[in-house]
Amino acid sequence: MAVLTTDLLLEGVRRDAVFEWLSAPANHGRILKGTFDGFSEQSEGTYVLTVKAGPRTRSLVWCFDRPDDSHGGRRIYMRTEGKRFQGVMSFSLRTMKPSTNTLVTLHYDFSPGGLLGSVAMAAGLEDSLVKGMKQVLANLQRELKASE
Repeated sequence: MAVLTTDLLLEGVRRDAVFEWLSAPANHGRILKGTFDGFSEQSEGTYVLTVKAGPRTRSLVWCFDRPDDSHGGRRIYMRTEGKRFQGVMSFSLRTMKPSTNTLVTLHYDFSPGGLLGSVAMAAGLEDSLVKGMKQVLANLQRELKASE
């Protein structure tokens, strides 16, 4: 298993507002456009992202799963599919001080495959995924500011 994590502090945006916005599957398309090398929508909440790493181009399928507010934090879960991408991605939301700030962590736990998966990760797949994940958070920040 591989784990990738990146986070972003959203200043002036409350955790509940971020949770509500991310709980709408249709909003995910707005934060995914322009994050990776290609984007298409299969259905509401299901998107195909093209990820280029070295000489290979792969398809990552992002499927909105569910919001979860059953504990102190807030999480939004997505399933990911595709060769080298089978796993779970989640947004984790935490209130920071002052209470109008929210720390958003994008966590990706996936299976890149055996030995060839390790080679693909070292050959640029990991860098492409992290770059795209950071852009997802930047797009989230932009969309939340636009909706104020």
